[in-house]
Amino acid sequence: MTSSWLDLARQSILNPMAAAPLLVSTPLNPAVVPLTLALVAVLNGLLYGILLPVDFFSGGFASPIVLAALVGGVVWGSAAILAAVGRMFGGHGTTTTLLRVTLWLQILRLTAQVVLSVVGMIVPGLAWMVGMAAGIWGIYMMICFVAAAHGFDTRLKAVGVVGVTFVSAVLLLSVLLSAMGVAPVEV
Repeated sequence: MTSSWLDLARQSILNPMAAAPLLVSTPLNPAVVPLTLALVAVLNGLLYGILLPVDFFSGGFASPIVLAALVGGVVWGSAAILAAVGRMFGGHGTTTTLLRVTLWLQILRLTAQVVLSVVGMIVPGLAWMVGMAAGIWGIYMMICFVAAAHGFDTRLKAVGVVGVTFVSAVLLLSVLLSAMGVAPVEV
């Protein structure tokens, strides 16, 4: 099973259009998705807790536990928004399917982040360039996976879904952070 997941990871990077339907159609135990969400949230919280300076976050946000909870909420929220917006565009993806896609892309992104962090200690300029390329390719991968999850016949609809989701998420986070009393940092 590990080999097939590694093959899927390789194919997701090299040919996301072919890998996306495979991920969406792979049968999984229903308990796998929430456990994967918890694992991804904890690993992201630990990674950012290690990589970011102590004074980067103010107040309680500096704790890896709070970061993990925040990442878990953001990942689940983005999957829910991707599902809702995709259905408005005529797609049929569910929140669980989009959560599976989002988690898979987060696992690949987290792996790339670890590799780039190591490369950045050795050759900072190369890490920056590879990081930019990986970010752009990651957006393309997301478009391919969202198109497969919603059953779109064209990636153009998926571009619209991702764009509207991004704007919606920014607005939602702005409202939530304002409600929590988090203000922009003054320079």
